[in-house]
Amino acid sequence: MKVHELLKYAYRHGVSTIALENPEVIGRLKLAWIRNGKRLHRDYNWKVTIFRNRVIKVVVMKAPIYGMKVKYVNPKGSTHSKEHDEIMRRYGLDKHTASAYIIALKSIEK
Repeated sequence: MKVHELLKYAYRHGVSTIALENPEVIGRLKLAWIRNGKRLHRDYNWKVTIFRNRVIKVVVMKAPIYGMKVKYVNPKGSTHSKEHDEIMRRYGLDKHTASAYIIALKSIEK
């Protein structure tokens, strides 16, 4: 239901293309998260990756219903970078919104 709410909101605001993190890259990033020790419990990385990929798949399936195209973007550099920190400070955004902003910029450049 939340995916439909998201897509309805985007549709009402005239969005024609949705930028999403590339699920293949997220799978590779999972290994980096494990190596860097960003595990909160034993199966944390698996749960995060499965949840993200599942949401991305649902958005990809439902976006055409609302007449929207989907672009995949490499999420590398969308968090923990100088650009990310600068956007957070400049616009007063939290880390997740700043990451979404960077992904949107990458899709425009692509």
